[in-house]
Amino acid sequence: MTRKNLFFLIKLKIKLFIWVLFILASTNNVTAVSKASEPLKNAIFRENIRSVQFFRKGWDFSQPELELGTDQRLLLKFDEMTDGVSNFFYTITHCDADWYPSRLVQSEYMVGFIENPVTDYAGSVNTTSKYTNYLLSLPNENVRFLISGNYLLSVFDERNRTTPVLTRRFYIVEPLTEIRGDIKKSTFEGYKGRDQEIDFTVDYSRFSMQDPRTEVKVVVTQNTRSDNCLTNLKPQFVRDNQLSYDLSRENVFPGGNEFRNFDTKNIRMNGLGVVNIEFVNPIYHVELLTDQIRRERDYSNQSDLNGRYLIKNDRVTDSDLEADYVLVHFSLQMPEPLLGGEIYVFGGLTDWQCLPANKMKWNFESKLYEAALLLKQGFYDYQYVYIQNGSNKIDDTLLEGSYVETENDYQIFLYYRGFSSRYDKLIGYRTINSVKR
Repeated sequence: MTRKNLFFLIKLKIKLFIWVLFILASTNNVTAVSKASEPLKNAIFRENIRSVQFFRKGWDFSQPELELGTDQRLLLKFDEMTDGVSNFFYTITHCDADWYPSRLVQSEYMVGFIENPVTDYAGSVNTTSKYTNYLLSLPNENVRFLISGNYLLSVFDERNRTTPVLTRRFYIVEPLTEIRGDIKKSTFEGYKGRDQEIDFTVDYSRFSMQDPRTEVKVVVTQNTRSDNCLTNLKPQFVRDNQLSYDLSRENVFPGGNEFRNFDTKNIRMNGLGVVNIEFVNPIYHVELLTDQIRRERDYSNQSDLNGRYLIKNDRVTDSDLEADYVLVHFSLQMPEPLLGGEIYVFGGLTDWQCLPANKMKWNFESKLYEAALLLKQGFYDYQYVYIQNGSNKIDDTLLEGSYVETENDYQIFLYYRGFSSRYDKLIGYRTINSVKR
């Protein structure tokens, strides 16, 4: 065998070896995520990871959603409470409409490497609490999306490659349909007075469907919450390339109440909802006004962010790095402790979850429910929710009340899977406000 042929053979074997490694890595990735026993969701798995934000570039309050094939970008921001730097990397998983991993291999839904590093980071500046801020933009030179659908972004620390430090859901939309909708007072007798009915139509004249009743799946969320979303809505009528969801029971949400809010953008003075600010080494403590139960009160219209929050320090130019962390003290006045369940501070500030860190405790001396959360300076919405023992249902009406006049955002997602399809396409998305037409 000549040297030329030997060199060619070695080169071919190396290429085959690299190709096999890539296939095995893709298979292992799919196998690992396919074992999920419950839907994948937004979560934070490390206590020192804070202030996770994920939105479409240009609008901090947007859903992490972008249109397929456009130059839109998603931005992920988060802090790690440390004065050092961790080597984070991320992976991306394609999911079905129910947020279970799809059966696709990565090369079918994304161009790029299986793992990519998070390389944009900087340390905090002139803050009492030290942290490192990380930034990730998607898509980028390492990642490009090929198909629509639900996706999960997972961020890992290279020191622990089995458990992510955080996960975030996001959406790639292929706008092949048009959704129009309206929100009104519930027409069903049992819901009248406090509930909002979401009626909408889907125009699919630009997209061919064989059997819309079985091929289409609709999901409706209120203020981006996933715990109380409506799924599996079936159209009342299918005609003239339109699906009509003018229902009376299945598409109803409690109106809830406007969110409470507070302002810590300037800790040199008391902002909205703040009664006292004090520095107790090594951190600032912010005491909020004591809240009252609102269930039996008349509806009061007030501006809010529908549960979201804004990171902001009014006295600096770069709030990502110069906004400080403060310990915010919440208190809720109650005549006596509630038996049979727990009360939580709830909203975007708690990642829309009820966890031990945001559970309130009854103070027998002050006769108050109390909690303290470490939060970055900014403007925050919040409310108080109740979970009965033995249940996982979050009740936001027991303490806050529910009113049909409440201003809410509703997100409508339209998925399609044909008879021979292997994944759920996201072919329609629309946000509808209950007040703004």
